[in-house]
Amino acid sequence: MGDIQTRVKRSSEHTKYLFKNAVGKNTVHGVLFFRRNGRAGVRVEGREDPISLAQGASGTALDGDEVELRRLPPKKSKGKTKKKFGRKQAKPRYGVAKILKRGTDEFLGYLSKSGKKTTLVAESSRLHVPFKVIGDSSTARNGEKVLAKFHRWDSPAPVPSCRIIRVLGPAGDPVTDHIGILAKYGLSGEFPQKVDDEAEKTPSKVQPKDLTGRRDLRKVFTLTIDPLDARDFDDALSLRTMEKGDFEVGVHIADVSAYVKPDSALDHEARRRGNSTYLVGEVVPMLPQKLSNGICSLVEDEDRLVKSVLFRFGKDGSLRGSKLVESVIRSDKRLTYEQAKLFMTEKDLAAIRSAKPPQSRYSGNPGVPLSKLPKGVLGQIRDTIKTLWSIASKLRVSRLRAGSLDLASTEVKILVDARGVPERIIQIENDDSHSLIEEFMLLANETVAKELRKRKLPGIHRVHPDPDPENLEELRAFVSLYDLSCGDLTNRKEVTKLLASIHKHPLAQVLRIKFLRSLKQACYRATPDGHYGLAKQDYLHFTSPIRRYADLVVHRIVEGILSSGQRKRPDAKRLDGIAKHISVTERNSVDAERESVKTKLVAFYERELKENKPTPHDAVITDIMKKGFFIELPDTLARGFVPMRTLPRDQNYRIATNGTSIVGRDPRKRLKLGQKIKVLVYKVDHAEKQIDFKLAGK
Repeated sequence: MGDIQTRVKRSSEHTKYLFKNAVGKNTVHGVLFFRRNGRAGVRVEGREDPISLAQGASGTALDGDEVELRRLPPKKSKGKTKKKFGRKQAKPRYGVAKILKRGTDEFLGYLSKSGKKTTLVAESSRLHVPFKVIGDSSTARNGEKVLAKFHRWDSPAPVPSCRIIRVLGPAGDPVTDHIGILAKYGLSGEFPQKVDDEAEKTPSKVQPKDLTGRRDLRKVFTLTIDPLDARDFDDALSLRTMEKGDFEVGVHIADVSAYVKPDSALDHEARRRGNSTYLVGEVVPMLPQKLSNGICSLVEDEDRLVKSVLFRFGKDGSLRGSKLVESVIRSDKRLTYEQAKLFMTEKDLAAIRSAKPPQSRYSGNPGVPLSKLPKGVLGQIRDTIKTLWSIASKLRVSRLRAGSLDLASTEVKILVDARGVPERIIQIENDDSHSLIEEFMLLANETVAKELRKRKLPGIHRVHPDPDPENLEELRAFVSLYDLSCGDLTNRKEVTKLLASIHKHPLAQVLRIKFLRSLKQACYRATPDGHYGLAKQDYLHFTSPIRRYADLVVHRIVEGILSSGQRKRPDAKRLDGIAKHISVTERNSVDAERESVKTKLVAFYERELKENKPTPHDAVITDIMKKGFFIELPDTLARGFVPMRTLPRDQNYRIATNGTSIVGRDPRKRLKLGQKIKVLVYKVDHAEKQIDFKLAGK
């Protein structure tokens, strides 16, 4: 504990020293940002807290610009004031001296036409000034959403200027919002013509010549287990009983490298995209559908080429050995996680057969309905899944005992109609059916990583750096507000104990998010630098080559290992460049996916306001601020804000001294962290993707 405090203190002192020396020269560099109230600040590397700028001192700088600051003279006080002994020195004032680099290039906004004057209001409130539109804007109508490109803003111009790149459509329309996200994050469901032409040349069926040198596993019972709406199936599991009662579990991964050759048009585009992006209602694929949903996808009852890791387990579930092979399989059944769970828990095959099938318009390639399968096949599926789970559950126990962090949580899936209007929100519990698949995928990824290390081959590794001790100390202080105590979090045992406590807490989702934010982001590197979350030294991504370029690169390296001929050693420098690039594309996709979810949640709850049908929702208070408190709705995991101004005025609510509750005149009217309340939708903010709520009356 003392060591952590010492490190935090030294870090803080070092930060102050760096900043003092920087501002001592009267100039400092940083990235400018605007708060919601319009006031500007600058984030400076090496300084924990941002610098607040004097009012009106941001000049022509915009949010995200890299700027140089200068120290301003002290603010003149009004009238004559007597000097008082011991008065604190006036706080230094700063303003923008120079714009070093613009942070805004393309952005979304809403067009406003008034006579001959055309202006643009940015969707993001952080771009706080209206933009003058230059060039042709005749194709855009008043109020429409557009994609614009920043032009310039030089003094003495009162506002910045921009050009219209593309008209997206009417504001508030779900199709417009979706197109806007694609435009904002540089995503496209369409491929260049050269890529489409190359994709069209790939076969629709596995050819006899493709089987040469491959192990034929088509008669081994094989299953795929995927989400309800999955359309591209990367992985499959097979099971067969060996001599002496051992089991062979095959982890089979789509052999994308058999169809996407290095330096082809398909390869260049897949590398540029880096990964598929899963927006609500649409997948922006890394590969054209001819491959991603076709020849590469391990669909039911079709021959498919795969790269396999064949594991041998003893009767007791102990791992006896593994082998990497190229093979051909034929999936016997495509299952959803819900169906797999049914086979794990239901003994009566008649009940399984009569279970309600998933809605066809949400389900991707559902295969033969369970109701039409012979009793013998249903029994074989049940026995296979139970045996696989008996092995996977032991792998899971062993992994967690070795220090791997249990970060599983409930997720939501938003189901939309053909136009993208949200219809239903369902919770997806990370249950045993998910764990079954996860454990075998983790094992396959680690096994391939160890093979690369053994052969001293470079690759693309999945790396999760150790967290900063300062962040862990901050986390420890934060969870104490929720009556959770823990020791030194640089000790992994303390971390796993804290996680176990978080899982049992009423505010588990909120605390889990805070926990994750205390960790560093995982990334790709050309070196095996370890994975903190999984407590593994060797780890990479091998199991999803349809949707991740990292996995495709690893498959090519595995191909070299399995090849009988002499193969060129992978270029470590080139792999490093790929790793850096796909780390960026992955982050971009995550941001796009989050914005897509927020957009649909806003639309889902806005409907109550439009239809004037106020509906009380269960909520939990998750954080308390000066202007109100944040809540989470357990049913949909939507997060929102209850402004202080919406609370009953007769109670004169105020924040308690310790900041963990809001108290009214009547002590019984206290609102505290973790409290369950009923709320109504108050208003929605499309630009900020924020929902405001108010307390529901009795």
